[in-house]
Amino acid sequence: MRRPFIALAPLLAALAASGSFAAERLSAGGAALPSVTFAPGGALEARVDAGGDEVLSVHALLRPASSNQVWMRDRDGFWTEWNGDRAALIPAAARREGSELVFKLFTAPPSGVSSMTITLAYRTPEGLKYGWFEAAERNE
Repeated sequence: MRRPFIALAPLLAALAASGSFAAERLSAGGAALPSVTFAPGGALEARVDAGGDEVLSVHALLRPASSNQVWMRDRDGFWTEWNGDRAALIPAAARREGSELVFKLFTAPPSGVSSMTITLAYRTPEGLKYGWFEAAERNE
């Protein structure tokens, strides 16, 4: 198994055929979650159960399986290379639905990327909670 790609490590759960999946909890120590698949060229959303946490910012990172580069998603949906420094994390966007944060990761995977590790995180007054999951296009 590949090691998580940053000092932020593990996350998410069961991807439904629609390309979104059930909410999972992140933790300060990281939460390893099951791999997911999505339709070829399709969208991917992730739900995180923030419970009663006070969320100050959210972050989404992607590492293509074919590379050691890590990209972070900004609020506008653009991916920018990340240098691995937690202080350099830029805020992403997620909508709130009750206690859940819904991250729209992409409407189509980045060009040339069909398999990846995705790390989601959010910052609270107590620190960062995070987790990761493997995501890949289904063979159809």
